[in-house]
Amino acid sequence: MRLIVASLVALMAAIAPASAETLAESMASAVDSNPTLAAQRQRLNATREALPQAWAAALPQVSLSAGASASDRDSDNVLLEGDRSETWSANANVSQLLFGSGRVLAGTRAARAQIAGAVADYELAQQTLLLDVTRAYADVRQAQAIVAARETTVSNLSRLFEYAQAQFDAGVVTRTDVAQSQARFAQARTQLVQAQGALAASVQAYQRLVGRPPSGLTPPAPATGLPSDLQTALDSSVDNSPLLIGAQADTRLADANVDSAAAQGRVNVTLEGGFGTGADFNDDFSESTSDSVGLRVSVPLFQGGAIRSRTRAQRALRSASNLDLAATQRSVQESVTNAWTGLASARAAVESARDQVEAAELAYEGVTLEQETGLRSTVEVLDQEADLLTARLALAQAERDLVVAERQLLASVGVLSVPTGGGVAVEPDDNLRGR
Repeated sequence: MRLIVASLVALMAAIAPASAETLAESMASAVDSNPTLAAQRQRLNATREALPQAWAAALPQVSLSAGASASDRDSDNVLLEGDRSETWSANANVSQLLFGSGRVLAGTRAARAQIAGAVADYELAQQTLLLDVTRAYADVRQAQAIVAARETTVSNLSRLFEYAQAQFDAGVVTRTDVAQSQARFAQARTQLVQAQGALAASVQAYQRLVGRPPSGLTPPAPATGLPSDLQTALDSSVDNSPLLIGAQADTRLADANVDSAAAQGRVNVTLEGGFGTGADFNDDFSESTSDSVGLRVSVPLFQGGAIRSRTRAQRALRSASNLDLAATQRSVQESVTNAWTGLASARAAVESARDQVEAAELAYEGVTLEQETGLRSTVEVLDQEADLLTARLALAQAERDLVVAERQLLASVGVLSVPTGGGVAVEPDDNLRGR
């Protein structure tokens, strides 16, 4: 037991606050340094390249080729024996799609939808991270409050145990009173060690998300930008929820995929041009050139039904995307409603817990004074101390839940962000090179 306590004390000393840190600073540090969010950002950058790739089909395609060869001829004819040729050639080809039956347009629509969905995924990942950081921040503060409350309880019970022992020595109380005090005191010490272990675990969870251990976490300020009523929250989620925005992007992508699949079976018109030159290395007068220009029209007549089958498959996927959007709308509405109700409950719980702590402190002081005058027994003082500890733990839990509930509502609506405006901003449009 002593070894465990010493280890926990050393850990607490290692994370002792050097300077005050706010929730906003923790959020900003997490957004800037969290590797999971950074990986999501790189996936977004990769998805952004879909638009230049889609536009490439509408731009000229230019290719160059060159080659050289040498050949020897062996023959039974003496006149042809040892005939050797060394030649070279170079060619340039250019093609330009003139009409693709909407294939390029469908590809660019699909690319824009993919980018919009990737931006929504990134925003969802960032808001999820911010909510996780809020939980970790509040958990550390709650664990610190629990440790402080249990330390106070250990101190109080230590005095009660000493007082009971002194009264027993004076013949005022029985051995039972001393044993009861000693048992409660031992239990409180054990629970203090467990609370310190929980605090160490909370610190590690915080460090995993933020990238550094907590340092003097200050009480979080009330969240700003909270909706004034439930209907306002629901209306705001329609425009801001990353889940809804991503689902809407998926429906646009599915619609573009239907057009792209159908375009594979329609007319393509391409303008083609070429230039070629070649000669024999050993003959200066053998060089020749050729020019060509033409119009290629291609129409798939029969592909074994593959194009129609792919089109039907994409239409089915489009219907599925529309149904997924409806399901997401219901899910977001449920999440916002639950978050709104949870916030109201959390506010009421904090008020009740504060009243409970105030009343329990007054009761404990009164019972302690009455014990000194012989009006209260040792058990009654011990029970009141337990009630006071319960009240303090309930207040720590309620304050933690309120901090999380406020940010949970903002996240469900889709507007949770770093209060100071820090973090890595992501442009929601597709203003890319090669557009």
